[in-house]
This record gives sequence, C-alpha cells and structure tokens, in this order.
Amino acid sequence: MKKILILRFSAMGDVALLVPVVKSFTAAYPDVEVTVVTRPKFGPMFFDIERVTVFPADVDYTYTGVLGMRDLFRKLMRKGPYDLVLDMHDHVRTMILRSLFKLFGAKVVVFEKGRAEKKAFSRKDDKVTTPLIHTVERYRLAFEKAGYPFKMVDAPYLSLSESIESASGWFSYKKSMELTRWIGIAPFAMHKSKIWPLENYPVLIESILKKTPVKFFLFGGGEKEIKYFETLKQKFPEHCEVIAGKLKLRQEIALMKHLDLMICVDSSNMHLAALSGVPLLSVWGGTHPDVGFGPYNYSNGSIIQVSREELPCRPCSVYGKEKCFRGDFACLTRIHPEAVADHVLKRLAV
Repeated sequence: MKKILILRFSAMGDVALLVPVVKSFTAAYPDVEVTVVTRPKFGPMFFDIERVTVFPADVDYTYTGVLGMRDLFRKLMRKGPYDLVLDMHDHVRTMILRSLFKLFGAKVVVFEKGRAEKKAFSRKDDKVTTPLIHTVERYRLAFEKAGYPFKMVDAPYLSLSESIESASGWFSYKKSMELTRWIGIAPFAMHKSKIWPLENYPVLIESILKKTPVKFFLFGGGEKEIKYFETLKQKFPEHCEVIAGKLKLRQEIALMKHLDLMICVDSSNMHLAALSGVPLLSVWGGTHPDVGFGPYNYSNGSIIQVSREELPCRPCSVYGKEKCFRGDFACLTRIHPEAVADHVLKRLAV
C-alpha cells in the first residue's frame, strides 16, 4: 500500500475544494492510503473518504514558527515513510515542511497556484481576464504531475454516513412541512468586498415569503454574525432558524443536504453547499468566479453578479479585501434584493 501525504492548512474554502480531488484520487487508485494535514476544524470534511486519514495540525498554537514546523515534520515522519508529499498550499509553512521532506529523500510535488495570472486578472489597470482553471483542476493536475492521472468522480463529493445525516432533530419535521421550502442563507465572508449589504436580507426574505412558504436556516459563525441572525429571527420568528453556533461542521453539511436552495456569497459555505450537491444561488462582488474559485461544476445560473462590461474594475481582488477601487462597492450595491428574490423564485419554480 502506497502512502501519500497532502499538506493544506487553510483557508476553509480551499481545503473544501481538496475533497472532490482526494475522493476521485482514492477511487482511481485502490492501492494508496492518503493522509491530509490540515487545521483540526477542517478535518471532518475528509472523514467519510475511504483510505483517507486526517492529521490535525494546530498551526496557530501547537506548531508555530520554524521550530513548530520541525516538530510537525518529526511527528509526520513517525507515521511515514511517504511515497509522495503533495504541497497543495505553497505557503511559508508548507515550504519549510516540504524542504525537510526533500532533505530526507521524499518525492515532493507542489501544485501550481497561478499567482501571476491571478494578479493580472485582479489588478486595477490592464487586466487580463481570460478565465482561469478552477482550483479543483489545479489540485488534480498536481497529482497528474506526480504520476497519478485520474478523472473526477461524479458529485456529491461531501457524503456523510447515515448516522450523521440523521443525527440532527432538524430533519424530523421535514416531512410534516412538505409545502414549505427550506432555504439556507449564508451571508458572511472573510472580507467586506464579498459581503452583499446585510440590510438587503429582510427585503429578500419578505419578497420570497410573499410568493411561497419558506423556512430559512441561517448559517455562519461568530458573535457578530449570530447577533445579526437574531435580528432576522426577531423580524421573522416563524420563518427563520439560527444554525450559527448550534451545529458542528458535519451536522451543518447534513442539514445543507436537505435544503431546496442555499443563498450565499463567495465563501466556504458556498463551497460546502456546492460539494454537497445542493442547489445554490451565490452573490458575487469584488471577487470573480472566473479566477478559479466559483462553485465547482455549477452553471452561471447559480451566480448573480454585475457584469464586467458594466463594472470593468471587477474583480478587485482574488480572495477579497476591505477597500474598493471606486470607493462605493457598486459591485454589491447594484444587486437589488428584489432581483435576487426573482432569481430565487425561478430556481424554486414558483
């Protein structure tokens, strides 16, 4: 049995996009075992993939700095040796680790991040906006470079055991609410240029409820997000349920699988929904799906964005940022809640 080591610490969306590649790889090569080294909170995404184990590496507290990477390397080596080490992050931490593995004779392959072409796509002037390959494909090509070509398996990619799928009481009354649609709302992201104005959501919810009965499930995390969700629940007490802070990651994914639609922005929740095979509608602002981070294997009908013809400054960033070239975040403010509601109702065939 060959042993493969994969390094990818963050961010959550980037780690999530590894899941379909790892799942497809192990399906194609039954003679391999894979160890994924990532932050502890991201590990559960890989739990249901055969012959895949997770090494939870807390790089924020336990394995910090150069000495921390040395200690992590020693622990990983005790579980080796490895036939291949794949650096799917290309960050200073993984650069240290891969150098140590190389020093001890391991074969190391680094995925092509495409920094230069992404920078050219998102710079202020003289943009080069040829669509870039998806991050999932970049990961797959790293395996191919290492001598392991394979085809991607079909979705869904985040598959959970039956015990996890049925673990939450949210599902028990689903059948008693057949006429009620279930819609997830995940309005938050790491950066301001990705966040559709929060004042739009009450208008959006009200517009949808005028046309069809809906139960809204509010996804996110952190005190500020939960506080905002509580205001929505107060305004729509019979229609909103706050999920943020109540369920663990695998339970959240299990709940997502029961949704009729996920409304989101460019965020990890968008990727989790997409990889779970959930219908979605994502609102894009300062970033752009053509840079390689769109919902994997989803059509343009799942995306709402102001065209580059109208706003040639888009995108202003690869991953998102806090400032706007124009100063007014027009890429977000020009997307009106009534228009989003129309898209939602069309997706629901209402």
